[in-house]
Amino acid sequence: MQQQSSSSSTSKDSALLARNPAAPAAIVPPDGIAARDAKGHFTQAFRVAALRYALTCGKTRKLAAADMGISTKSLAEWCKDAQPSDTGEIDVERFDELAQLRAEKRDLLARNLRLTQERDFLKKVSAYFAAPTRPNGGSK
Repeated sequence: MQQQSSSSSTSKDSALLARNPAAPAAIVPPDGIAARDAKGHFTQAFRVAALRYALTCGKTRKLAAADMGISTKSLAEWCKDAQPSDTGEIDVERFDELAQLRAEKRDLLARNLRLTQERDFLKKVSAYFAAPTRPNGGSK
């Protein structure tokens, strides 16, 4: 009787394989440590791959982020930006546009900070040279 049960279980397994010949391979998470650019930011390709992994792996965002070695907050922001549909499709164009706008904003803020510092320095220099000097020309 044991032989019959084992043969029936193998026939069940083969029937399952016959229905689904291309069994899903194990989904491998992208490596979050190696996916950084020179400035230490995640590359856009990694962000898209991370989103696809998080949507298809069947795990929670917290577990998916831990698998990839990134923070849950980063993954949540990327998911919010990409606005994946119920079917798991990512709007890559919108995601890329938001990334470009954020980079442009970061550059503009850095330029604004530099210009503000230059303006403050020039104010101090002009105040120094506008100060009256002593009649004899000495410093004290």
